[in-house]
Amino acid sequence: MQQPPVVLVADAIATAELAPLLAAGIEVLDRAGISAAELALEIGRCDGLLVRSRTKVDAALLAAAPRLRVVGRAGTGVDNVDLATATRAGIVVMNVPSGNTNAAAEHTMALMLALARHVADGAAALRCGRWEQKPFVGIELEGRTLGVIGLGRIGRSVAGKARGLGMRVAGFDPMLDAAAIREMGIEPMDLDGLASSSDVLTVHVPLAEKTRHLVDARLLALMKPGVRILNVARGGIVDEEALLAALTSGHVGGAALDVFEEEPPRSLALLQHPRVLATPHLGASTEEAQAAVARLIAGQVARFLIHGAVDNAVNLTGLGAEERVQLAPWMQLARRLGAVAAGLSLARPQSAELTRCGEGVLLRGDVLAAEAVVGLLSPWMGRALNPVNARLLAAEWGFSLVDRQQPGHKSFPALLRLVVKGGDSELVLDGTLFGHGMLRIVRAFGMNIDAIPEGHMLFVRHKDRPGMIAAIGTILSSAGVNIANMSVGRDAARANALSILNCDEPVPAAALAAVAAIPGVEHVRALHPDSAD
Repeated sequence: MQQPPVVLVADAIATAELAPLLAAGIEVLDRAGISAAELALEIGRCDGLLVRSRTKVDAALLAAAPRLRVVGRAGTGVDNVDLATATRAGIVVMNVPSGNTNAAAEHTMALMLALARHVADGAAALRCGRWEQKPFVGIELEGRTLGVIGLGRIGRSVAGKARGLGMRVAGFDPMLDAAAIREMGIEPMDLDGLASSSDVLTVHVPLAEKTRHLVDARLLALMKPGVRILNVARGGIVDEEALLAALTSGHVGGAALDVFEEEPPRSLALLQHPRVLATPHLGASTEEAQAAVARLIAGQVARFLIHGAVDNAVNLTGLGAEERVQLAPWMQLARRLGAVAAGLSLARPQSAELTRCGEGVLLRGDVLAAEAVVGLLSPWMGRALNPVNARLLAAEWGFSLVDRQQPGHKSFPALLRLVVKGGDSELVLDGTLFGHGMLRIVRAFGMNIDAIPEGHMLFVRHKDRPGMIAAIGTILSSAGVNIANMSVGRDAARANALSILNCDEPVPAAALAAVAAIPGVEHVRALHPDSAD
């Protein structure tokens, strides 16, 4: 009996929010607060790992997790996960980009209002017995310009709330064109223009190589004197040393920070600056958001482990459960075509082209191409490939794949064509589906065929003349091999033919040699494309 998948929960997640895992029959190891050393000992038997921001999923931990298939981050940021190493290992990394949107946006607004009106300092003075007003004269936000860097879910939510306060909102997002930004009710600007125009600047982008220190000394110098800076996204987007210098000089009028380059911060110089309002990474810390992201990530991980559905993966194109059901036979066909091509190729594959003829599910070329690469290169590379790491490892191996789309095919409603090149040879295979997901190879070596790519297969290229098929059948019969299915095609000149046989048993080496010795036989290959599944 197959053992259920095992998911380890390394950070605090309420038991009630783990219900999707339990309902799917997944074994849950609740180890909230587990140390790094203990986690390294337990992770080896786990198929999934759930974390928040505390647990560091680094290369050392991933190396100790041979069974690990998915890491679920209960939140948005995945900077505590070594994405490069996870991808190379074929591990899907998922997050929950929507679960804490409102919480983070509301916290941004709370900090902006508190910074504008000196709420924290005024409350602290009163708590100490001082009734003071003059030191805490603030500014009104209505009519001022809010600059938003990053117009994803949170950035758009902040923009909407700011407009409710009567603020003018401008934004910068290199992933969106100006028309799309205007449709949001936001004035599009380039980064420098946004910096020089904003009274308040807030950042809502992920931390990556291109966004690290995005707000640096140069950008700060472009800003208006007295500008307020907000960061409720990720530490490191704002250069903390440059910000401290700008605050000390008085050029920046105030900063509200919820995230830091080092958490918790060891240096207190920025935190203790009189014009800084700081909170300890509370952007997603609402009861509603914490419950939502935990429940959502548990559901995503459960659907992946049980059904293969990919939701909100940061290192693999998403494929929901319903879409996966529709695409599954085409994914299997793409992988089988790759596996057949690998078995037939005599030279190391150097490049390939996957052409998708048809529409609908065949629009997902990214998914189908990855499957074809897994089938084609797994036997050659001698390592485990899956759709997560296939394209990356193939490129490092020196292999390139081009994916193309054509509107249709003259003979079939939909079809996949895989062209594999290696050395001086080129192999072309066409595949399609018959009926309800019945896989077929319909063209190979330039000949029309009707072959089933499964089980023990025998490909024989031979002269098109009487007695060839009988000779092949006689040899297999003598070897005790039963033929389950056979398809024969021939070229237009009726000079050459291709016989593809599905056998109930593997063809012994002696029988293969005997078939190859038949006069007129040019090429014999035994394959087992199911092994790539």
